[in-house]
Amino acid sequence: MNFKTRKIRYKRRSYIKDALKYLSGLFKHNKTIEKAKHKTNLGLIISIIIVFVLFLYGCSAVISRIGLINIIGIFGEHLDTDVYGNTNVLLLGTGGGDHDGADLTDTIILASIDQSNKLVPMLSIPRDFYVNVEDLGGGQRINGIYEMGKDKYDSVTGIKYVKEAVEEITGVDIHYYVKIDFAGFEDIVDSLGGVDVYVDEAINDPYYPKEGTIYYEPFYLPSGQQKLDGETALKYARSRKTTSDFDRSKRQQKLLFAIKEKAMKRDVLMNPGKISDLYGAVKSNIETNLSLGHIIELAKVSKDFSQENIISRVITDDPTSCGGFLYTPERDLFGGAFVLVPIGNDYHFIHEYVDLIFHYPELNKNPVQIQVLNGTKTPGIAGETKEMLKRLCFDVIRFGNARTQDIDNTSLYYKSESKTDEEGNTTKSEPPEALYFIKQLIPGEITDKVPEKYFEDAYISDANIILELGEDYVDTRPDDIFYLYYPTEDGSNDEEEAEEEE
Repeated sequence: MNFKTRKIRYKRRSYIKDALKYLSGLFKHNKTIEKAKHKTNLGLIISIIIVFVLFLYGCSAVISRIGLINIIGIFGEHLDTDVYGNTNVLLLGTGGGDHDGADLTDTIILASIDQSNKLVPMLSIPRDFYVNVEDLGGGQRINGIYEMGKDKYDSVTGIKYVKEAVEEITGVDIHYYVKIDFAGFEDIVDSLGGVDVYVDEAINDPYYPKEGTIYYEPFYLPSGQQKLDGETALKYARSRKTTSDFDRSKRQQKLLFAIKEKAMKRDVLMNPGKISDLYGAVKSNIETNLSLGHIIELAKVSKDFSQENIISRVITDDPTSCGGFLYTPERDLFGGAFVLVPIGNDYHFIHEYVDLIFHYPELNKNPVQIQVLNGTKTPGIAGETKEMLKRLCFDVIRFGNARTQDIDNTSLYYKSESKTDEEGNTTKSEPPEALYFIKQLIPGEITDKVPEKYFEDAYISDANIILELGEDYVDTRPDDIFYLYYPTEDGSNDEEEAEEEE
């Protein structure tokens, strides 16, 4: 991995003239963009805007709308991809400034750009995730790795350590990184004239750190549609004392998309002054190993991406929610520090989770609804399986007992649809892609022959997948320390009652 960092510099010049000179030189001398020695601020401005927009969910409409993509498009450079054809980018955000903790990476997002399906799944890693980096003294929170690596070696090496930690957590190869210093975040938002964000829940934080001091200042933001200036947007992105770190991750992703939306507006794109201000705001606050050629190529491949193409996910310590694969251990075991560790104390479940959201695009585009039925005499199997699937973000709309509890073999039923073409040929729909992933966790036969008994009143639901669990699943099911089962008073296997109790 080449971790050569490109700091972006700024100097006002004639943008179009420099761009043409730069591109002409590239063509004439057949040099790569990385080796070109021509100085061009338009090239740098373009790269900054595209990197910036990539960080705000990657959409090249910023470039295509002003007609430059046709000029520079031929200079795109091949993007590295993994075995699934995805390009994976690590996005890091530091606080910046001169205060303690300025180099803590409190924002860590892994984005996987799926060119074939035009999707960008994004996963936020919580700042308190506990990792072990031997070269930096052993175990610590992941948000401190960059700071320690930078202090011991340099910024590029610090990023390398974070990259390796995220690769181990997720099981994903990371090709590129973009690190942004949030010290310039206020200027970025103000250069756009503010951004519009819908605030889901009011924020009332009396403990927001007062800049340059050891004291606090109150921060309040009402719910509803809000127009945020730079200072307020930064507080919205960083406030965490009265909410959770996971809530903050979601707010950051929402805010980044709002900035991208504002940056794409015509009054910004066609205004050289605003583009110059935007460039000046971010010029010294971004580090990346993306070359200008890579950035141009990202612009080309992501030109059709929109908000609907973005799949935002987090890893949390809530076992009942999507991504709930972490827990908080006793602080005494970690020197009194609050940390988060994965269930099972390894990354097995997280790898399955990441594999699902990054590598099963059809599931992201066409979600399925699932019914789980226990066909065994072992209590709680359906409820346990429901919780496991919910943490993987599947929509389990019903769980309970099967018609009988003497089923030997597990079946994975799906409701197929028949289509007849103009020539009278009838074909059935293929099994949902989700079933092939589920089969890795719950081995069984995939079939569209749903028993008639499950079309009776007690079993009818809108689910298009029915998991009928048999005895073969009892002893092979995944261990789940978060499994919650609510037995009835007589101890019977009445999961319908458990469902109502939930």
